[in-house]
Amino acid sequence: MGETMTRAQADKAVAEMAVKLTDEALCLAWMATEGRQMTKELALTRGWLMDELNRRLGNDLFDEWLINVDEDGNGVSPLAYFPS
Repeated sequence: MGETMTRAQADKAVAEMAVKLTDEALCLAWMATEGRQMTKELALTRGWLMDELNRRLGNDLFDEWLINVDEDGNGVSPLAYFPS
């Protein structure tokens, strides 16, 4: 029988992987989830990515990014909110 992680174990494992991503890789991962059909797995993945984006950007920039949309009403890449 395979080993199953608890939600807490999975959260910890993902957090450990997320901190190793560059800002660009984290933003690309987020953008790769845009426009996809929502599944439970995708919702969890987006939640984990958002947690890391919030940690790196801080509350003010994270909130600004979260509510910003382009001229077509689509979400924008969070990469623009990181210092260059």
